Amino acid sequence: MKISDCRGRFWLGVGVACLAAWGTSAGAADAVRDVTGATPAQLAAPAAPAQSATAPVASGAIQELRDRIQNKEVTELRTTYNGRYGASLLFYPQTMGYYVALFHEGQFWRVVKVGNEKKAEALYGDFARQTQVLADVEIRRIKLEAQKAMMERQLAESEARLNAVQSDLAIQRQQEQALAQNQQAVREQASALETERTAARIRLTDLQGQIRSLEAEQNSADSDLVRSAKSTANRKTTRRH
Repeated sequence: MKISDCRGRFWLGVGVACLAAWGTSAGAADAVRDVTGATPAQLAAPAAPAQSATAPVASGAIQELRDRIQNKEVTELRTTYNGRYGASLLFYPQTMGYYVALFHEGQFWRVVKVGNEKKAEALYGDFARQTQVLADVEIRRIKLEAQKAMMERQLAESEARLNAVQSDLAIQRQQEQALAQNQQAVREQASALETERTAARIRLTDLQGQIRSLEAEQNSADSDLVRSAKSTANRKTTRRH
């Protein structure tokens, strides 16, 4: 198989993978048609790998590489990972050949046998770059999921904080209302006491006035009594002489 043929099939597969990532909009379909000269439906056969419950039995270069890896007949020279996609360059010493593989979640879905080192390196470079392209959407999804989770945590924390502040505010308002009621009651009590104190002062002043009047009357009566007693005593003395 020629490298040009391999690359042609690879780019068709990448085109379908990118089409799947972009969606089925008319713009994406036109872009694929402009590059390949084919419609998305015509490219469906070499589409990017998808996980399924019943995966087809591998054959050809894919199974051959699996067998050689299991038998430890190949040496891994280079591997590039981007997200869950990866590309590997493996060397087969017995034939001085190379395997260039593209895989997804550890499963090979594109394997090319190459006998020339430079072509193998070039194809590996293409595969490595494509893992980055294929992984970009997934990496963006991972970051968006992380950002969403972080924002949800912040939202939960903010809601908890809001509930706490609302609870504190409700308690504060309740306490302020109770304090206001207490202050009003105290003011009313103070006003009542002031009225009572004023009345008591007036009553005390009145009583003190009555006492002074009675004392004055009493003192006047005592003086009269003393004068009367002296006058009587003087008259008796005069009679004796």
